[in-house]
Amino acid sequence: MKYHLFVGVLWLLFLTPLFVNAASDVNKNRSVTDVSKNNITDEVCAVFPGPAQTWQGSYGQFIGSEQVNIKGAAFVDGHYRLGFNIVTSSYKPNDYCDGKQCAAADGYFQLYAQKKILPSWPEKDDGNFSIDKIKPNKKEYWFKKVYLYKNKIIKFPVGTTLHLQDLDLNSSVLLAANSMNADDLKIFIHGVNGPENRPSITLSKGSRLYALIYSERHISMSNGLGENETTIITGAVTAPSILMTGNKNKLRTEIIGQSACFESQPEYQLAITPTVATLTLCESQKITFLVSKIGAVDSDFNGAISFKINSSTGGKWARNAEFNHAQSFGVGTSDFVLENSDSSSAIWLQPNGAEMVTVTASITDMVGEQPQGKYSFIPGGFSVMPNNNNIIAGQPFTMKVKAVACANQNNLKDAAITQYSGVKQLEFDTRYVAPSQGQYHVGVVSRDNELSSVKVNFIDGVSESISMRYRDAGSVSLVVKDKTCTSDYCELITTKVNSLKNADLPQGLVGEASIFSRPWTFAMCPQANDSFTGTASRGDGLAAAGDAFVVRARPLQWQAGDKLHNLIDVTNNNYCQRSITPNFLAKDAPVATVTASVAGIDTPQNGYQGKLTGTVAQQNTESHDNTAMIFDDLRWSEVGSVKLAMTADSYLGMKINPSQRAIGRFYPKQFVIKDSAIINAHTESSPFTYMDQTFKANVIVEAQNAVGEPTRNYGAFAPRLKERLLLTAVDLNSNTRLNDVSTRIDQSNLVVGWQHDWQQAQLTINDGALTFKRLPKNNNNSAVTITTADGPFKVGLGLSVLPRSECLVSGCTDFANKTQPLQRYNQSQVLTAPLSGWVDSRYGRMVLDDASGVFDQPLTMPLKVEYWNGDQFTINTDDSRSHFNSQWSCKKIIYTSKPHAKASLSATTNNVLQGKNYSLQVLPGIDENEAYIKQQLRFWLRIAAQPATNIGCTENENVNQPWLTFNWRGIGDEDPSGLVTFGNYRGNDRIIYRSENASINPSSK
Repeated sequence: MKYHLFVGVLWLLFLTPLFVNAASDVNKNRSVTDVSKNNITDEVCAVFPGPAQTWQGSYGQFIGSEQVNIKGAAFVDGHYRLGFNIVTSSYKPNDYCDGKQCAAADGYFQLYAQKKILPSWPEKDDGNFSIDKIKPNKKEYWFKKVYLYKNKIIKFPVGTTLHLQDLDLNSSVLLAANSMNADDLKIFIHGVNGPENRPSITLSKGSRLYALIYSERHISMSNGLGENETTIITGAVTAPSILMTGNKNKLRTEIIGQSACFESQPEYQLAITPTVATLTLCESQKITFLVSKIGAVDSDFNGAISFKINSSTGGKWARNAEFNHAQSFGVGTSDFVLENSDSSSAIWLQPNGAEMVTVTASITDMVGEQPQGKYSFIPGGFSVMPNNNNIIAGQPFTMKVKAVACANQNNLKDAAITQYSGVKQLEFDTRYVAPSQGQYHVGVVSRDNELSSVKVNFIDGVSESISMRYRDAGSVSLVVKDKTCTSDYCELITTKVNSLKNADLPQGLVGEASIFSRPWTFAMCPQANDSFTGTASRGDGLAAAGDAFVVRARPLQWQAGDKLHNLIDVTNNNYCQRSITPNFLAKDAPVATVTASVAGIDTPQNGYQGKLTGTVAQQNTESHDNTAMIFDDLRWSEVGSVKLAMTADSYLGMKINPSQRAIGRFYPKQFVIKDSAIINAHTESSPFTYMDQTFKANVIVEAQNAVGEPTRNYGAFAPRLKERLLLTAVDLNSNTRLNDVSTRIDQSNLVVGWQHDWQQAQLTINDGALTFKRLPKNNNNSAVTITTADGPFKVGLGLSVLPRSECLVSGCTDFANKTQPLQRYNQSQVLTAPLSGWVDSRYGRMVLDDASGVFDQPLTMPLKVEYWNGDQFTINTDDSRSHFNSQWSCKKIIYTSKPHAKASLSATTNNVLQGKNYSLQVLPGIDENEAYIKQQLRFWLRIAAQPATNIGCTENENVNQPWLTFNWRGIGDEDPSGLVTFGNYRGNDRIIYRSENASINPSSK
């Protein structure tokens, strides 16, 4: 009754509105450690800056009772602090921060989380949770409620996100990702369908949760009176408020800060091996303590291991088999500390008499129950002596068997029963320890079989060497018996050795040896329909760089001819057909962390090694299908083929032979235009380019992986495996769907083969010369070019990949961010990746106006440049660069009053200004006092490669501006020309001389 009243009072306090003046100085000294974030993004870390906090602007509080603990709180300004405005204790001054007092944030805003706007709850969700709704390839769920109770264990795939409305874990429940790493499971509690002040996460009675939790509603952690288990959240919690209720008898509730976002409190698991063994009093039992750190490949443990020995006879233990510096333990329970221990430390133990000795161990920051081992010692029987207790599955080992009677430990050297000689029939049984079942047994080697009953020769109580083999992994006890000598009857005792008594051999001749067997190495195999044989020059594609790919790690048995040590190359696919050690994958098998890593680059030669990310380490008891461990979230950052290594450094205290395999081919995930520019030919005013005039394009295309990093090995791919790019053009002004103008882009001046000229991760077009061609008019004279004025066009350029038929096999890459539609006639619309900018493409021409005047004075011939605006030609006022040189010109005499050809253009070189120029003059070319001469001529300015037709021009030099030619006379595009008339004028009336009739009709333009 008092307990329920206490909880009710706490919740009244918990829901009281909170108002605290935050300190204004946000630049105080901060000592929060900046740690590597591995695969956790900055966005995630902004929401989970520490083990427990609320968000900025939420006046939340933390309330705790006795026996509450938070590990990993930030130490700021001399205090351990949580990201709350108020931190209170319901019973006494708090010691919540790992035994030290916890303080509020007190204005240190870096301790608060950034508020996260959760997405709206979908109309169709996943309903309430049930185990059958977990799918291997699904990583995001929307459950209204997750309610787990009574020792249920639920594990989601690595990288899963849960959106929940309620979460209730009761009575020793475990909820986590397969990796048991908090960063690999994210839980978002939505404040919908209920009052905000109602707790939405409830953990009680020894439940455990490994996750990063962001809740819009309050969180409650508690444990009832009399419960033995600790209720723990491992990871990080962000919520409006948190209530933690403990129990005065023992620590009941904990939040253990575990994330790559902040300096985490390490958690360790401790195991004892063997856990069960039987041996004679003539022998000592080796006991190994194995320490592993959760969420890490290496243990890095260095500290003290505490252990208890419970014995009914007393005895001794030492850290070596010779019992140097041995310590004694007495009757009952004795406590000891193994100082300076690492991840694998051993003791040897021997009691004074026949009994079962129990050993229990623990370490600081230990996760789970204290491991325990039980070791039975008998006065006599068989002493089973393998040459090595640590073996490789499938590899033969030798052992001897000694018949012993050692009830009197003072004379162990004489313990052998020397009368036990001759050929004896021995029986071999296998008792499975970890895991508790198996399909293989330990037996005597006989070709491809293991015999369980053989005849063995003994001399003076000791057998000959026996070749044994065990094809599986794990911890087993090898039991050796002589069925002719049992506890009920033994010919040896009754007739041959009268000094022996039944008390010396209470079980007859029987003995055990602990065998610890590991897999030889790991085969690395593809999943169905995949191939690992692709390289940078041949073979199939596997996955895009940065995308997840799957490796099946099969634990192999050793076979005759296999190496025993060092790295094993398993590139040959035959390894995937080899026999495995199925017990390595059993649920109750000894735990090992298997890690995938990059051992080097396979192809291209001397390529970049890249990085391996994703779930690179996982335990052998998780994520498997009983034949292989399944690594389904490996991601390589580079392209080509990689040498992948698979290692397990600690399995029953042994290192499994690392394996290596070439795996490929990886290809770029995407192409991205890193930088681009379209440079119009004219930039003196509003940028534009005449049709047929060269403009420039600069492009840097980068081959990238899935996270936008360059894949630098791509340039070394075989040409046929590199994508070929296509440059296309569209009319951005087009009012119709048909906007493809690619055929009018002349790419002939680009570097030959630019489409696949990749240098590492980049393909570059530097000052690429392109032209937008004029529209040709059909004509019968192919030697003459005639074009039609059209436009203007706003031309956009885009890049795409030429399609290949074998993409499903070899793997293909395309552009990201293809946003520019391209529509061809009678074809489906496609999208291209646009270049920055566009070409204002105009059909232009240079115009010389006619000029006339008195016969003996220079005449000005106006020059202008025009473009077709869609309706008519108009002066191009944006042009102040088009050029002319009057010395490069042609002329044709239309009429002269007497033989005379001296009229000429004055020597002038100039540009137009805003489309016009008035500096060009025509000189009459007559001598002083020369009589009146009437002249009419046509002058051409040379701007095209070929002079105007049918004029007999011998001037080959030109100002190369063919984009300003025009079909003036209907006989093809040609240089601009103008008609000049020297004669006499009276006002606007022109005097026509008699000699002029029929010969002054000038040619039209």
